[in-house]
Amino acid sequence: MFANLVATPFVALSLVFLYMAWEVDSDYAIWILPFVLLSAAVYIFSPQINWWWYSRHPKDLSAGLRAMMERSGGLYSRLSAAEKLRFRQRVVLFTMGADWEPMGWPDEEIPPDVQTAIAAQAVSLTFGRQQFLFDKFEKVIVYPAPFSTPEYPFDHASELFAADGCLLFSARQVMEAFMNPAAWYNVALHEYARVFHLTYPDEPWPALTQENIWEQLEAVSGMPRGHVESVIGLAGVDPLPVAVHHYFVFQKAFQEILPEETLIFDKIFSSPES
Repeated sequence: MFANLVATPFVALSLVFLYMAWEVDSDYAIWILPFVLLSAAVYIFSPQINWWWYSRHPKDLSAGLRAMMERSGGLYSRLSAAEKLRFRQRVVLFTMGADWEPMGWPDEEIPPDVQTAIAAQAVSLTFGRQQFLFDKFEKVIVYPAPFSTPEYPFDHASELFAADGCLLFSARQVMEAFMNPAAWYNVALHEYARVFHLTYPDEPWPALTQENIWEQLEAVSGMPRGHVESVIGLAGVDPLPVAVHHYFVFQKAFQEILPEETLIFDKIFSSPES
């Protein structure tokens, strides 16, 4: 990380003056403090320093994660080579900007492929906008498998706790959908669709009040409502995030079956912010 490079000379000079104070003259000790303080400042502000640098010099995903992205389908598969690079760079930045919290992982770390699979869903939604982060929803808690919470005391695969700006995911369901998008509902795309709706409530969202909306959504995706709710692990799912999911994953079928909603979503998701 760039912040480590910034800190390196300060740490080195601290050690040099420590050696000089120990071996040559104790008067050199006074020079240790400013470089220790500078090193500490860089450490404290390392997230901001890294973000400043990498937002101006964006990094690409590693070769392995790039290969994984190529197998994922969705919006990424429909982009040009230049757009794919921009997408991957945004995934790196989104991953860097999120506040990740592993829960129940053996090494207390969320694997990079899981972080990438989650970040890619958020980036898909905001790819047409200059602002691609969700500043009020930075906290992402990831479990290896379905989990229970005080809000829902039974196993489920995803949850949005809007009061704390927090999203929770089961990595198992996230990765299954990422690698098999046509067969498995993507809970990460679902929850970030809800976040997008909360972030931009004044967009011209479709009502989706037609009596046969769930039949139409199933015709688009081949996924009945029961499948969607069983993957998430929660009943009573709102059709809007499901429609957003299908718009990105099953674009052609969505356009044929829900043409009016397609035009609305085109405006919401494809137009850059003014």
